[in-house]
Amino acid sequence: MKTMLIPVDFTATTENTIRFASEWAHRFGYNRIILLKTFYDSVFDNIAVSAEYAPVSQDFRWEERRESTQKLDRMADELSARLEDDMAILTAVSESPLLRAINETIREEAVDLVLLGSDSCQSSNNSFIAGNIISIAKISPVRVLVVPSHYSFRPLNDVLLPCDYRMMGNLAKLNDPKVSTIAKNIYLHVLNVDAKERYINPNEEFKNLEAHLHSYLQNFKHDINYSNEKNIIDGIIKYTNEHDFQLIISLPGKHSFLYYLTNKSISEAICRNAKVPVMILK
Repeated sequence: MKTMLIPVDFTATTENTIRFASEWAHRFGYNRIILLKTFYDSVFDNIAVSAEYAPVSQDFRWEERRESTQKLDRMADELSARLEDDMAILTAVSESPLLRAINETIREEAVDLVLLGSDSCQSSNNSFIAGNIISIAKISPVRVLVVPSHYSFRPLNDVLLPCDYRMMGNLAKLNDPKVSTIAKNIYLHVLNVDAKERYINPNEEFKNLEAHLHSYLQNFKHDINYSNEKNIIDGIIKYTNEHDFQLIISLPGKHSFLYYLTNKSISEAICRNAKVPVMILK
């Protein structure tokens, strides 16, 4: 049984994520989708609210929670209407902080994929979930798919795979049955960002690396491409903007795409990468 988890708030970003999820779940054979809402309130939230508006009554909190639960149920009903009858749409609420709630749900419900929506620079919806994308991606023990708020589902034909030759062993992740189902009928465009331009006049060592890469990807239709950008992220984003991809696959590891994202400001990194969804492997 394949299970997708979608942490939600009630912004336009989440609404777009739900629409995308219905198409993705249908295309890749998911059996369950769980919509997760956390009602966790920090002490500082209460202080901030109380300072500006005077103390908030417990009745107000309960009414706020009741309305949120109703919104969550309506969201589940709308998603269910988009899908076939054999697809289970579940809702889950938690009193825990967001990251803990996500990890608890992943563990208890055997989640295969976490789906997140990201705000774009052009149209920020102030999504709480979008503001925590990098933190969620770092702590999640399962794959994470990040979908830009403006993006509508498109069938996967051409997929970009940024690859650092120092971490080529992580390509074995592509042979995971949960990942390989995505790779059927797609073309993998491998991108190596090499500021030294060793690919122009490759020596024997470099040729061996290329041969090693081809052997890892022998079960996939693929090609190898290069960028001479000095900055890894710049090279990836520029190449993405110049071609029509429907997905970027991010390999795990110190030299992964995610690693470089986390070493820049979250808002800048996500906004610059807002063109297509990113699948972060684990």
